[in-house]
Amino acid sequence: MNRRDFIKQSGCAAMGTTTLLSTLTSLGAVNGALGHKNFPSKEAAAAEDYKALVCVLFSGGLDSYNLLVPTGTNDGGDNGYNEYANTRGDLALTNGSLLPLTNPQCTGFRNLPCNYGAFGIHPLMPSMRDLFNTGKLAFMANVGTLVEPIMNLSEFKSGLKKIPDGIYSHSDQIMQWQTSVPQSRRALGVGGRIADLLNSGNSNSQVSMNISLGGKNIFQTGESVTEYSIGNNVSPSTVGLETLPAWWSSSGLMTDLRNAAIDSLVGQTYANLLQQTFAGSARSAIDAYTFFKEAIKKVPAMTTQFPTTSLGADLAAVAKVISVRSYLGAKRQIFFVNYGGWDMHDNLAGGLNQRLPVVNNALKAFYDSTVEMGLADKITTFTISDFGRTVTSNGLGSDHGWGGNSMVIGGSVKGGKIYGAFPRMNLTDNTQTISFRGNFIPAVSTDELYAEMALWYGVSPADLCYVLPNIDNFYSYTPGNYPIGFMNFNGTTISTDNKPQSCLTY
Repeated sequence: MNRRDFIKQSGCAAMGTTTLLSTLTSLGAVNGALGHKNFPSKEAAAAEDYKALVCVLFSGGLDSYNLLVPTGTNDGGDNGYNEYANTRGDLALTNGSLLPLTNPQCTGFRNLPCNYGAFGIHPLMPSMRDLFNTGKLAFMANVGTLVEPIMNLSEFKSGLKKIPDGIYSHSDQIMQWQTSVPQSRRALGVGGRIADLLNSGNSNSQVSMNISLGGKNIFQTGESVTEYSIGNNVSPSTVGLETLPAWWSSSGLMTDLRNAAIDSLVGQTYANLLQQTFAGSARSAIDAYTFFKEAIKKVPAMTTQFPTTSLGADLAAVAKVISVRSYLGAKRQIFFVNYGGWDMHDNLAGGLNQRLPVVNNALKAFYDSTVEMGLADKITTFTISDFGRTVTSNGLGSDHGWGGNSMVIGGSVKGGKIYGAFPRMNLTDNTQTISFRGNFIPAVSTDELYAEMALWYGVSPADLCYVLPNIDNFYSYTPGNYPIGFMNFNGTTISTDNKPQSCLTY
């Protein structure tokens, strides 16, 4: 049994909701020191070799075609808003309510046009509009899970193209967005594989470079690195070890192991090994907890005010952990946050009106905190979701789709642009949709989105196939050539290592 199967079948896949349990799934080294004695100045922080990726999952499937809305004419002279309104029907936002994006420069992608020359965003996202207009936010248009490029409906129907498993399935698509391996239900996470490669660059491995505010997740699960899970109330008085779960006691997992071992001496051997592993991991968990708690004591006072929402609290906690990166010995960190509730088959308008302001305010506060720390160009935040949703209404809301729109935010983002190919909203003879409901074939793959951020983050081009096993279907690195073009690589050294990490196969 390999490590991945052990984690899945032993029940360890349920771990991760506390600082103790998350550590139990990571069997890394526990040596290290607290690092610098003084919190670095803003000037020093801006110059240091530090980068972070912050993944914000909108679980449930965000209706992103009411997040980003066409307002200009298309190449044929048709009015984009009219096409949008006619297709969306009762789901359409009024034209006058949309917040206009200044000169959005929609790029088009892979020989697919962008279709529209002007766009607006949801009226309750003013801070995201401002970040876009000041060049700190970019939209990815019609991005989604793909095994290989699919250019149109004919290719989709041909049987010659590999199709992702369970296109309309929450469980499949939320997994595939985190693994970027749509043909497998057994893949590791993108953030976990990146950490496998770069974790050794951190001077202390006691706390994983992958830190989760969303408990156990696939995105941060690698071959040798998993997430360190924390709650959002980050302070020395609240960071602690919670009560051990039932499976830890003699009435839980250990009883099951002993019972299973009765019939087999080999089973008994495995049971003993498991108990020894868990005992050693428990000691590591306590060490990591002590180490992390000491670092959190050094969180500096910050002027940025975060909203008192769950997403605001999660991102505030991320900012606090980043602020003590020197004490944690961290040059690279990946954070995972989950903000759910987007499966709006009914009450779509009310649901978006309730949840989008939470996103707007929390993401803006987090970006402001990165500016305050002098790290805005070192931290890239990006949003993912299960899938886009149908552009037609079911009479109450929208249903499961495929390609959708996402956001990337940061000082190193070439913002003020819409990357990708926004699909035509008129569904008549539309070759980009696989149904009359408007389920769009993604123009941009998750591989390309992640590959660009991975290169910026420090992954060698030779190692991209380990992080993204399907990347060769979409992209081949040459100097100065990047998958999409939304990241600023000024000052970024691209490794010329010619010894590639072994690619994963599925």
